[in-house]
Amino acid sequence: MIAAVLVAVALAAGAEAALDVGVAPYREAAQTGQVGVVAGRVYAESATPTGPPQRLPGIVTVTLLPRSQALLTSWERFKDDSRGSSKAFVAAAPAMRKTQESYERELLLAGAPDLAPRVAVGADGAFRIADVPAGAWLVVVWQSAPVDVSSPKVRGRERHLYQLEGRLTGYQAVTIWLREVTVGRGETATVDLNDRNEWFRGVIEEKGLNTVR
Repeated sequence: MIAAVLVAVALAAGAEAALDVGVAPYREAAQTGQVGVVAGRVYAESATPTGPPQRLPGIVTVTLLPRSQALLTSWERFKDDSRGSSKAFVAAAPAMRKTQESYERELLLAGAPDLAPRVAVGADGAFRIADVPAGAWLVVVWQSAPVDVSSPKVRGRERHLYQLEGRLTGYQAVTIWLREVTVGRGETATVDLNDRNEWFRGVIEEKGLNTVR
C-alpha cells in the first residue's frame, strides 16, 4: 500500500515537472479562497444591424486551462503552418486538439484535473465557471458542426479541397477561440466571443473505410 502511494506521488511529481506551468500557486489560491469567476458568451452576430445575436450551430464547449506558453507557442506554429498548404490546413485543427488533450493529461497526472474545467454553453451561448483560482488562464472554446461533403449545400471549392482520394465522407467545420484572462479574488473575467472574432477556423476530417477510390 505504501509502495503504491509512493509510486503515485512520484508519477504526479514527474508529470508536474514536465509541465511548463506550476500548479502549486493555483492550488494555494483555491485552498485560501482566492477565487473568481470566468464568464462570457459565444454567439453568431446578426446579419442585420438591429437583429439579435444568433446561436451557433453544432457543439460548443469551453475549457479553462492554466496559461501555458508551450501550448500557445505550438498552437501559433500550427496556425502559421496551416497557411502554407491545404495538407497543413487539414492537419492543423487535429494537431491543436491533440496538443490540448496532452496538456490536460499532464495536469491529470500532476494531480490537478480540476485545473481544466470544461462546460457546455447554454441555449443563448452563455457560460459561467465559478471558483476559479486566481492566476493567469487560457479560455479555449471549440465549436464543431458536421458537414456532409456529398450535400449540395457544400460549395464546389470545399468539396474539391476536402474530398481526398475519394475516401472522405464528411468533416467537422471547427472554429476555435483562444483568449488569455487573469482571474483575481472576487472578480469576474469576461469574454465576448462571436463568429467575427474567432482565433482559428479549420476542419477535422471524417473518413469512411468502405468508400470506393
